[in-house]
Amino acid sequence: MTLRSLSAAVFLALAAVGSAPAAIAQPVAATKAPALVPLEQAFMKAATELFAKLPASAGETTIVIDPLIDGVTGIQSAATRGFDKRIAELVAQRYPHVKVLAFTPENVAKARFVFIGTFNTINNAGQPGGERDAFWICFALVEREAKTVYARSVSRSVVNNVDIAPAASYSDSPVWGMDAATRAYIEACQKGQPGAPVSAAYIDQLGAAARIREATAAYEAGDHAKARDLYREAKEQPGGDQLRVLNGLYLSYAALGETSQADSTFGQMVERGFSLGQLGVKFLFEPNSTAFNADRKLSASYPAWLREIAASATKAGVCLEVVGHASRTGPEGLNDRLSLDRAERIASLMAGQAPGISQRLRPSGVGYREALVGLPRDDASTAVDRRVEFKTAPCA
Repeated sequence: MTLRSLSAAVFLALAAVGSAPAAIAQPVAATKAPALVPLEQAFMKAATELFAKLPASAGETTIVIDPLIDGVTGIQSAATRGFDKRIAELVAQRYPHVKVLAFTPENVAKARFVFIGTFNTINNAGQPGGERDAFWICFALVEREAKTVYARSVSRSVVNNVDIAPAASYSDSPVWGMDAATRAYIEACQKGQPGAPVSAAYIDQLGAAARIREATAAYEAGDHAKARDLYREAKEQPGGDQLRVLNGLYLSYAALGETSQADSTFGQMVERGFSLGQLGVKFLFEPNSTAFNADRKLSASYPAWLREIAASATKAGVCLEVVGHASRTGPEGLNDRLSLDRAERIASLMAGQAPGISQRLRPSGVGYREALVGLPRDDASTAVDRRVEFKTAPCA
C-alpha cells in the first residue's frame, strides 16, 4: 500500500492449509509470450471464433448468458457486466440464427446453450508469481441437456485502464469466497474442452443461478424486499444454497432493518467458510494504517463479525494461522510490514472478543506475493489483494 491510496479493503479468509485461493487454470509457461492486442480486438477474436462454431444450417439456436465473472475471484465486475452486454449486441448484429434469451429460470429450461465466460489478469509468459501483464478472456458454450462443453475460445489483451472494480452487490457483500458452483463455472470455461463433461455442481444449479441474477438486479435497483424474497426462493432451488445467496440475504435483511435475520445469516456464512475452506470477510482500514475506516456506517458491524468468527473458531476447536496480504504497490518491505501489522491487529481484536482463543492465533504477513488480481493499483479493483486469511492448523 502507498500513501496515496484510498481506504483499503481487507479480506479475512478462512482457508484450509495448503488450499488454493481460487480455481483458476493459469496458462502454462511459454517459450515465447503470445502477442497482445487491444481489449476490443481480443474480445472480438474470442467472440467470433466461438460463434463461428455454431452452424447456421441448424436453424435458430437459443442461448442464455450466465453473467461473466472474474476468473480468479469469481466476482462480477464493471468489465464482466460490459462483456455480457457486448455479447448480446454482437449476436443481434451478426448472427441472425442465434437468439439470446433473458437469463431466467424459465428460459434456462428451454435454451439449448448457456454462454459462460471469465476475464482476469495473468502473466502473459505463464510464469508463476510473475507480473500480471495481460488480460485473459475465455468464452464457452455449454450444451445444457448434454451437460458438456460444446465450444470454447480464448484470447489475450494488453492491460489498460479497464474498470474491474466489483459490481455494486459484490462490493457491498460482507464476505468473499469460492463455492462449488462458482468453481465449476470457472473450470468449465478455463479447463473444459469441446465434448468434455461439465460438473453437476454447475449444471444442477442453473435455475437457481438465474433467480440469483434477478435478485441481484433487484438489490442493486434498491428494491430490497423483492431482492430478499428472490434470494430466499433461489436458496430453496436445487443447488441454490450458495455463499452468494447468503451474501444477498444478509444485504437485503440489513437494508430492511431485519437485524436478527442479518446476524443469523452472517453466522451461516462463517460456518460455510469453515466447511468450504475459504471465506473472506471485508474490513476497511485507513491508508497505510491498522486503524479501521473512521466512517462508523462502514465499521459498526465489525465487532459483531469478529465475535461470530471467534465463537465459531472456538467451537470448532481449531488453531488459526492469520496471514496478511497486500496489493502490488509500494516497496516490498513496506508491504510485508503492513500485511503483518494488519494480521496482528485482527488477531488482537479477536482475542479481545474471545480471550480463550489468543493462544490459537498465529499472525504472519506475506506482502503481495500471493496477490489474486495482482495489478499495481490501490483501488476497489484490487481490494481482494488486501486481505487477511485465517488458515486452520493443528494446535500441536
